[in-house]
Amino acid sequence: MRSYLSAFLVALVLGVLLTPAAARLGARFGAIDRAKDTPIPRAGGLAVVTAAVLALLLLGIVFTPVRALVRYSRVELSAVYLGALGILALGVIDDIKGLGAPPKFAVEIAIAVGLYVVGVRVSTVWLPFGIVSLGWALGLAFTVLWIVGITNAFNLLDGIDGAAAGAAIFALLAMFVTSVTLGQPLVALLTVALAGATLGFLPYNFPPAKVYLGDAGSLFLGFMLATLALEGASKGPAIVAIAIPMVAFAVPVLDTLIAVVRRAARGAPVFKGDREHLHHRLLDLGLTPAQAAAILYLVCGAFALSSMLFLNQNVRGLAVVLTMVGAVVWLSVRYLRLHEFFELARLAQRGFTQTRAIQFNVSVRRAADGLDRVRSWDEIVRILADLFAESEFDGVRLTLRPANDEGGRREFRLEGGEIVEASVPILADEWGVHMPFPVGPDGRTKGELAVFRRYGRSALLTDVDLIVEVLRPALGKAAGRVPPPPPA
Repeated sequence: MRSYLSAFLVALVLGVLLTPAAARLGARFGAIDRAKDTPIPRAGGLAVVTAAVLALLLLGIVFTPVRALVRYSRVELSAVYLGALGILALGVIDDIKGLGAPPKFAVEIAIAVGLYVVGVRVSTVWLPFGIVSLGWALGLAFTVLWIVGITNAFNLLDGIDGAAAGAAIFALLAMFVTSVTLGQPLVALLTVALAGATLGFLPYNFPPAKVYLGDAGSLFLGFMLATLALEGASKGPAIVAIAIPMVAFAVPVLDTLIAVVRRAARGAPVFKGDREHLHHRLLDLGLTPAQAAAILYLVCGAFALSSMLFLNQNVRGLAVVLTMVGAVVWLSVRYLRLHEFFELARLAQRGFTQTRAIQFNVSVRRAADGLDRVRSWDEIVRILADLFAESEFDGVRLTLRPANDEGGRREFRLEGGEIVEASVPILADEWGVHMPFPVGPDGRTKGELAVFRRYGRSALLTDVDLIVEVLRPALGKAAGRVPPPPPA
């Protein structure tokens, strides 16, 4: 444990000392963000990587166990190191030159495929009913999705000062505790050194930031977290090794998933950036960048602590975590005004109740067919009463009046499952659809069918257009063909 603490502290101090130098280096080579009035270097990630590496090398000289661990690297971990260098180089080029999404994803996918080949892969998936083994095709797909997804999730979270660095620290510490518990000293050493280096960088990145992680830093941290999680999954109990990283990374993962769903629901390009991530929404609520970052830290810390529940390998931990995830999603949708999700919820509601809507649509068409065959007014009102008695409307009114509007107006309403002649008051808390129709071929009488509904009810599933286009004309023909209703 002394070597872990030493790695953390040495990396922290080096992170504090190296970040100003990295900022100057970034400014010299053009890795600068000019979005604000004062240009800010985007080279903080170089300080994090250098601090972590130097800490491990220095401790390898002093501590024999650390030296043995650093020397011991399975083929898989050696591949992770090479992949990390590739991701770091990709990020540096992006920070200096600027790259589009296609070349970045191409490189990330190629690295992920290479890691799968050497054994850094998702081979099983934990589900509540047990462990499911994946074949090579699904395993490759899940591996690429996991590595590329987590790598970019931390990159996307780096939208306000301190967000990605803070989230990475909590995730790294959760991974450290898991690795120590599962007896994975090398993974533990790597994660604790990265956590110390990132914490040493954070004071320069916390609002107002003096230096940014840059794509090099955020992509590197995301990649290391994703791949070290897979390395842990290959040696530990499946439920622990798979579930803990998923929960520890919950904030960046949820932010990315929400962004993808939001853009897809809007019809916007999925990979096109916007200013509607969770941290941006927090700023839109009037919070300062420091307050928004603090809230993200609080949520990340809660998820990191919750992920430790899986160390006991019980279902209760899953229930607690799922409740937390559901609460975060609900609060985000509710208070951060993610309007696309309200519409998706409405679509989902329509899907679950579509059978009822289909049944009513069929009833509308059958009622129109029945109106074509009626021979009396009583048959007309019977058909309308049967149709609307089980509808989503709170009121139905049928009006007949002469074309010249000279008296003779008659109103009928649905009451107790029957159509009776009575005036229908228009209430202040109702909205309505009015459907006028001519009665008979000569049009000497005008008719109107109106339906009413109270404000505040659940989304209307009824196809009102079907009532207008199918039922309304059939009602006009039927009313013109039969004798008028007898006096009340």
